[in-house]
Amino acid sequence: MPSNSTIRQRSGSTGQDASPGRRNRVYKSLHKPLTYLGVERTLFFFVCVAAVGAFNLFNSLIAGLAVFVGGFVFGHWVTNTDTAFLKILARSERYKARYDGAKPTVPRLEVR
Repeated sequence: MPSNSTIRQRSGSTGQDASPGRRNRVYKSLHKPLTYLGVERTLFFFVCVAAVGAFNLFNSLIAGLAVFVGGFVFGHWVTNTDTAFLKILARSERYKARYDGAKPTVPRLEVR
């Protein structure tokens, strides 16, 4: 393992902390969601499977196309609005609801 002086020599620092002047390159392509026709890949696959299921269930091409177009429009809206929305929605069932003071709850009373 190289010592700190070796690391400073390699980075070109003169012994000062290198973090204030440090610049890290960030590429937009790494942070964009992977999409098919503007819809996130997993959602696009789900919409395609749902459309095929509707086609087989109702034995109608119009039903399959309606499910596909509706899912595609929803997927395009979700992907352009907030890419993390579907992940948050999918994981929300794991956690129990928090107390909300604005919601009126009727206390359970037992009258004897």
